[in-house]
Amino acid sequence: MDSSKKYPATYVVGLVVGLVVFVLSLLIAHAHEGLSGWEASVFHWFNNWPYGLRVPALLVTEGLGAAYPIALCILIPLAFRRFRLAWRFLVVVGATGVVMEAAKLIAKEPRPAALLHGNLHLRAQEGGLTSFPSGHEAVATAMALTLWLVLPKKWRWVSVLWIVIVAVSRIYLGVHQPIDIIGGFTIGLVVVCAVRLLPSVLAKPLRLYHNKEELLTKI
Repeated sequence: MDSSKKYPATYVVGLVVGLVVFVLSLLIAHAHEGLSGWEASVFHWFNNWPYGLRVPALLVTEGLGAAYPIALCILIPLAFRRFRLAWRFLVVVGATGVVMEAAKLIAKEPRPAALLHGNLHLRAQEGGLTSFPSGHEAVATAMALTLWLVLPKKWRWVSVLWIVIVAVSRIYLGVHQPIDIIGGFTIGLVVVCAVRLLPSVLAKPLRLYHNKEELLTKI
């Protein structure tokens, strides 16, 4: 098989750039003792949007970056007997969760409320004390980019919108700062690219098919 088909340049670049940006964002998050500069400016710009957007933001958070969309991304393909696609979603989301939890253990970054000493609009409550990375953004990115693989080109903007609105909602709600969003996005990106770049000797036994036709095969 031609190497350019086996290892598409887009995914190689995505993997390398994603890894570099993730490591840099992890180091920044680990060193955080406060929020200032461009991060503070970006955070407050989104966080100061009108309070009336709170309910839509919460719906976006839960509807596009939590357990509900994960279940739908797996169950809908299963209902139409697209088992390969359902399996792809499961693997990608599972791997994203593992990397995300490992990153949280390393970063140990406080939530924005702690970094800003309460000088923010906190519109949601989060159970975990560690802020980096944004789990919702990581999962949303992983699912959206997996969906990208099977969407018609004219509909791929849906994947981009999915990633962006989850990112904005997390900052608006006051539960994540920009570096957390960057970290979450890069985790989802790296996982999707890594799975796509698996050599055939690993991909075939794991039933991780790469092209759209194989993923959408009804079995």
